[in-house]
This record gives sequence, structure tokens and C-alpha cells, in this order.
Amino acid sequence: MDQLFRLADKNRDGYLSASEFPVIRRAERSFAQAELGYFDDNGDGKISRSELVDKPSRFIGQYDSNADCKVTAAELRGGTSPAPGGGGRPGRGGGGPGGAGGFGPKF
Repeated sequence: MDQLFRLADKNRDGYLSASEFPVIRRAERSFAQAELGYFDDNGDGKISRSELVDKPSRFIGQYDSNADCKVTAAELRGGTSPAPGGGGRPGRGGGGPGGAGGFGPKF
């Protein structure tokens, strides 16, 4: 997630604006339908690094097979998905869509 933030923050001001946010959608397919408002917790119209990086991620929940909140190249190659309601970030519930750690039906 941190790498996605750095990629999208073109002007390096530490925030993603509405014009920078589409980079996130294009860079990772699990964010293809994401909306800026989902990540903008304080409603200021931009996304800080922590608003993006600290938000539970369906991508992490899908590929983080050992639940360490990191996705390694080996986990990506394995392509394993956790059982429904499992995986995700420890202490935050499941990481799947609609689960406690997922995004639900719409970002």
C-alpha cells in the first residue's frame, strides 16, 4: 500500500488528490472501483498516507496467507485466498469483501 501511495503521489506533497487517485485504480485491480471518499476519513478531499496505508485492504486479505499484513512475491505466486471471513489484518476480522476487514459491496 505504501508503494501504491508513492506511485500515485505525483507532486510528492504527502497527499493524494482527486486527480492523483486514479493511479491507484489503474495500478491495482482490486481498487478498480474504489472511490476517494472511502479512504478520505477526515473528509478534507484528499488522502493522506495513513488514510490509505492503514485502511483494511481486500488485496491484503486475499493474498496475505500468513496474516502478517504483508504480501510477499511468494504469496502472490501462490495465489492462495483465505477461507471466507479469514485472513486479513490480525485483530480486525476477515479481510474478504463485505467482511469486517473488507470493503463491502462498494468502496
